[in-house]
Amino acid sequence: MKILHLLPYLPTPAKYGGAIRIYHILKHLTANHEVTVAGYSNSGDMDLFRKSFPDLHGRMHFMKRSKTRFHRLQQFYSLLTTHSYWYNRAQSKALELQLNDLLSRRDYDIVLSEFAAMGHFDLDTDAIRILDAHNVEYDNFRRMSLLEWSAVRRKFYEREHKRSFQEEMSIFNKQTAVFATSERDSEIIRENSSGVSHFVIPNGVDTGYFKPNASATEPFSMVFTGAMSYVPNVDGMIFFLKKIFPLVKRVIPEAKIYIVGGNPPPFLTRYRSDSVIITGYVDDVRPFIDRAGVYVVPLKMGSGTRLKVMEALAMKKPIVSTSIGCEGIDVKNEEHLFIRDEADTFASAVIQLMEDSRQQMKFSNNGYDLVKNKYDWKVIGDTIEESLDALQKETYPV
Repeated sequence: MKILHLLPYLPTPAKYGGAIRIYHILKHLTANHEVTVAGYSNSGDMDLFRKSFPDLHGRMHFMKRSKTRFHRLQQFYSLLTTHSYWYNRAQSKALELQLNDLLSRRDYDIVLSEFAAMGHFDLDTDAIRILDAHNVEYDNFRRMSLLEWSAVRRKFYEREHKRSFQEEMSIFNKQTAVFATSERDSEIIRENSSGVSHFVIPNGVDTGYFKPNASATEPFSMVFTGAMSYVPNVDGMIFFLKKIFPLVKRVIPEAKIYIVGGNPPPFLTRYRSDSVIITGYVDDVRPFIDRAGVYVVPLKMGSGTRLKVMEALAMKKPIVSTSIGCEGIDVKNEEHLFIRDEADTFASAVIQLMEDSRQQMKFSNNGYDLVKNKYDWKVIGDTIEESLDALQKETYPV
């Protein structure tokens, strides 16, 4: 198949959720199809991208997105428009013209857009249009509007939620099909789109990269990994440090938490101490996951599915998560991990795992088997092929 793949940024290096998913999908597509890529190149390493995808030589068409030096000013400007800030950031007539020029010069079988932000363009094509919806953005904004620690942010996300709903639904309805990362997201999208095909293409993990290590764990240690510029991650860590960690420390004074991820805001870094290690950006999260006794996912908001959970499972780490933290992943409470939503029960589950090696072993083995059999990117590649084949043969569900 001839595929035009639209990217909101370069997925190299593949160090965080969206980039990891794009990277592995593009790796699969270039190995099996004739792919052209287009989109924005502001974020990421172009030299690394060329080295990672040599088959794309001569088939790369990127442009620079307008700079966002005055991020807050642009958010304020969006308040004066009829659109959400999220939607305003997605607009680019120049890129739309470039894409239509590409489509006029060559016939493509499929146009695959990553994120709703790349699916809004009006394209003159008969190709099958697929949106890979990493999140349901308006649902994510709805959850972020429940923030407890910032009234200003809460109001902003209330507005984003209200305005982005119609915008995102319009984007979904431009597509032939939508790929969602979970059944939950797929059901939400299906409720508000008609005549569109729906497939679940889960997030995955490279089990050759994230794999168990025989090194000893640090006693009474926990870890959380994720971009700390992302509101759901920061909110989860504030919840953990204010409500959960003190309960753990009361029983296990030696307990410590490693918070690993780039751009932690000042109101988070003020919690730094001998028992709260906030690393900032690291090149490789695996040593931090490997040394920890328990991986914690105390998220109260977010959309899509969390790759961090599958990475921890692939490294045989016992996990305590909220329901939202492991949402959309086929894990079962007390079989693969502990699922706890209240601060006291979350803390009790952490303490139990720290003290119960049998429970640790059970979760480690069950979780590893799950990701190896269902969430390895090679397995997900087969699911992608089945979906593309169904779309070409018009045997897809609506």
